[in-house]
Amino acid sequence: MAPNATIQMDPIQTTTKVAKAIMAAPTGNGRLIATILSAYDLPYDTAVPTSVTLSYTDDGGNIVSTGPPAAKHKDHANSYKFGSANSQTSAAGPNQLVLDAPLPSLFDAELTFTLTYADAKKNLTSKCVVKKTLRVNETQWLILNLDGKGASSASKSAEDKPTLRLKLRLEGPYRPEISALIHMFDGWFNVVDAVTDTTGGVTKNVVGGIADVPNKVPALKLLLLPGVPLTAVGVVAAPIVIGLLIVGMPVFLPIFMALLSALLVVGALGSGLYLSTRDGRTRIQHITEPSYQTFLMTTTGQRIVYNVGPRPSPQALAHAVLPEGMFGKLFVSLAVDFIGSMSYLLPVVGEGFDVAWAPMSMILVGAMYDESSPNLKYVALMEELLPFTDIVPSATLGWMKEYGPALIDEGRKRIEGNAAGRVNRNRVVATR
Repeated sequence: MAPNATIQMDPIQTTTKVAKAIMAAPTGNGRLIATILSAYDLPYDTAVPTSVTLSYTDDGGNIVSTGPPAAKHKDHANSYKFGSANSQTSAAGPNQLVLDAPLPSLFDAELTFTLTYADAKKNLTSKCVVKKTLRVNETQWLILNLDGKGASSASKSAEDKPTLRLKLRLEGPYRPEISALIHMFDGWFNVVDAVTDTTGGVTKNVVGGIADVPNKVPALKLLLLPGVPLTAVGVVAAPIVIGLLIVGMPVFLPIFMALLSALLVVGALGSGLYLSTRDGRTRIQHITEPSYQTFLMTTTGQRIVYNVGPRPSPQALAHAVLPEGMFGKLFVSLAVDFIGSMSYLLPVVGEGFDVAWAPMSMILVGAMYDESSPNLKYVALMEELLPFTDIVPSATLGWMKEYGPALIDEGRKRIEGNAAGRVNRNRVVATR
């Protein structure tokens, strides 16, 4: 290749290749780790269990098993210890059961724990569904009831039923796109930290020097003499300027919107840089951590972050984060209709904004009102795409259809109740 030769690359094509590579990257297997702790109140006085086995619905016959109990409980009859809860997950102990399989299979699996005996007729079993019991990368301590054909439960009270006590954990990788985002942000944060560490001392010296200028150069205080009168004139003239802006709204509005957009962009960039620093990350973590953990515990959150099944649709994601109460939906509906009508501020440019807002409006309306008004989301889409139809409050109409009949019925009952009360009072007065 010649020294001065250049390589022509299409940025859209390159971005598409990277995106496809990320989406097609292998996700890896999940791992289910069950640490068997003890078996309590077993129904057999002389028989000693030999092991605990674990299988799940899609394992194709692969069964993992512990060793025999480590000791017998001294304070419980027919109860046995299998090991400690402090076993390390990196190396399976004698009381650990480990299943490696695709994460979606493990997440949807029904687990079967079997407490085995030398006589198979005495075996006791218990079942649990993983996705109803725990989340990915979460640990749960469980007490499972054991049942068996050979166990005589007639003399057993509810407190003495045989139980299996264990610690259960499901581990699995992030989705490829989530993993790529995490690596990208980690790299960015490392760069910001390196720059902050390098320039931190210089910045402090510059800021301290600027703050100390009035003390080092007392003559600068003389600038207050012309500065204060000019500031006073600006304050007094502010109402006049505002009035002129209102009168000339059609002329100044596009300029004002452009300046406001520029300020918002600068503010967003500045906020992003600050939140990328150590101090900013610490502050935002304290604010967002509870909401993030709550969202991650939902089925939609698990499907977004981990490969536990099909990716949720944008509407399902919106449904998971939008409010479900009457007043919360009303606030969001009014906000959706207000944003959709903002195109009237800029009659020509605003129609381009409607094209971008239309699919978002469709997703939000569908997430809130798909159960009561399945077709309303299409109305919201067409209302934003067609010219001069933004005045239709489609989201608020959905709220009225969902909650209006109940509110009208409640109001009618109150009116009838008040009327009946007045009639009764009039009868009482008439009989006196």
